[in-house]
Amino acid sequence: MIAREVSLFDKQAEERLNHGFVPDLRRLAKVDWLYNNVWRDPEFVKIHWMPRINNIINHARSSGKKTLELGCGCGMLSLELARNGLDVTGVDVSPKSIEIAKKYKQENTYTKDFGFLRYECGDFNRMAFEKEYFDSVIFFRSLHHVAKGDELLSKVQDALRKGGKLIVSEPVRAHFTKDSAQFAAILRTILPTWIDHDEKLNKDWDAEIWENEIDKVFKEYIMEDDHEQSPLDNSIDNAGDMINLMEKFFTIKEKSFSDAFIDKLIGGLRGEHKYELARFLKFLDEYMVEKKILPPTSMELVAVKES
Repeated sequence: MIAREVSLFDKQAEERLNHGFVPDLRRLAKVDWLYNNVWRDPEFVKIHWMPRINNIINHARSSGKKTLELGCGCGMLSLELARNGLDVTGVDVSPKSIEIAKKYKQENTYTKDFGFLRYECGDFNRMAFEKEYFDSVIFFRSLHHVAKGDELLSKVQDALRKGGKLIVSEPVRAHFTKDSAQFAAILRTILPTWIDHDEKLNKDWDAEIWENEIDKVFKEYIMEDDHEQSPLDNSIDNAGDMINLMEKFFTIKEKSFSDAFIDKLIGGLRGEHKYELARFLKFLDEYMVEKKILPPTSMELVAVKES
């Protein structure tokens, strides 16, 4: 299974790079190929992801210099952490991703106050880390690819110093409901998106057609469509399981929830007012989650090693 995992991540990393994606938060470019992905436009990234990323960086900085990112991919976050003065080790199972990460580290021109950055390629379930060495360990959308989370988190606990932080940002797609899908389908139908309004609206509408639209959106959000990223994807996929897993080894200090519907909508916006729409939808999404009108599909956790 791990060989298939490596192959798919290598393919995804190379494919994105070949279509113009730049895995550097300070050099992001527009990538039209990512037709419905937040990362297709740097302004969408600024609206949707940067508040979360900056929060991760601030938590890592407040914990100490030595930072480990497990599942670093092409190194976007690890590079930015090092630019913020941290001593960073980025680990990923994909050789192609690590190759790309090293390339963009080499090309980095933002060297003022740069800390230290090194990358390792390997299956972190099988890697040995120095005990009580790191001040923070980060999983940024990577923990749900781990089949044996308890074994890995036990190793992470050993690798963290007392008082060190575990910082996690994860999808919790199992919480996405048919009501959420219906709301997302309504927004996709009436807003200017990658599909022309003539194509979206020129139908002999009835209950069956509309329910099919809802079902397509539902499958897309919970990754039951043609999406293929990893055979281990969805291994940890709901908030309750993840919280219970963390609490075996750490004391959770902060947790927040987000992304009722916005994840697969904001990047698909088109038209003259797409950024204004994106900011409004970001507010609406947060409002829906806060008021418990729709459930979240993302969770952020900060936990501490107490002893």
